[in-house]
Amino acid sequence: MRLVTFLDPARSERVGRLDGDRVVELRAASMLAWLHGEGHEEVGRDHALADVTLRAPVPEPPSVRDFFAYEGHVATGWRLRGGEIPAEWYEFPVFYFSNAASIHDPGQPVRRPAATQLLDFELEIAAVVGAGGEIAGFTLFNDWSARDVQRREMAVGLGPAKGKDFAISLGPWLVTPDELPYADGRLALEARVEVNGEVLSRSPAQAQHWTWPQMLAHAARDTRLRAGDVIGSGTLDGGCLLELGPLEGDRYLQPGDVVALEADGLGRLETPVV
Repeated sequence: MRLVTFLDPARSERVGRLDGDRVVELRAASMLAWLHGEGHEEVGRDHALADVTLRAPVPEPPSVRDFFAYEGHVATGWRLRGGEIPAEWYEFPVFYFSNAASIHDPGQPVRRPAATQLLDFELEIAAVVGAGGEIAGFTLFNDWSARDVQRREMAVGLGPAKGKDFAISLGPWLVTPDELPYADGRLALEARVEVNGEVLSRSPAQAQHWTWPQMLAHAARDTRLRAGDVIGSGTLDGGCLLELGPLEGDRYLQPGDVVALEADGLGRLETPVV
């Protein structure tokens, strides 16, 4: 099943399932309610997908944890800092808490923070937790990064904080695991990133070192997960300018650029920079 949070033609927020190019309304008052097991029934109304406005699948998640699951991305980051991956990275999956108040909808512009000249995208996949603590579905996740701000604050030994605080793009829909090539704790699909219509990177999602069940178990250790919690994979290998190098003209993202993440089965998440 592919699920969406959307604004209907009257601008009321609804939950629905995709059926081809139609959105079938469900009774759930919100995606959080649907994840809790409420309102799975259809209400007898449907809309053309072109006539509704998609929101992030979970517009206000209880929490966002972003992991660091791809060894190639991790190795590049450490190499750029003149080091090697610490042994601890191989012992347990590491994450940081991101800002659940900074979720952006599909198509919603992201404003470049005034403090940065090195705005970057990050190609990621996110899992959304269901009421039973299991993965209810997957979606695309763009973890926007102000690299110069991030570099300075992490030199102190904490963070990332304001270098990541300003925006996360999520969507366009939530796809249940049975709709995807999901086996052995990994998604066997290709994810891509475009800037201004040019494909910059193609990355196999299954190349992750840490599996989704391992990340979920670590997130749940000594605490409780709630329905709607978002678990990010971390950047796929080659999924950011930090790894790929600057855009033509030796620059990072600027107002006027359009970034699109896309993956087989997960759809396309497009975002203009302003």
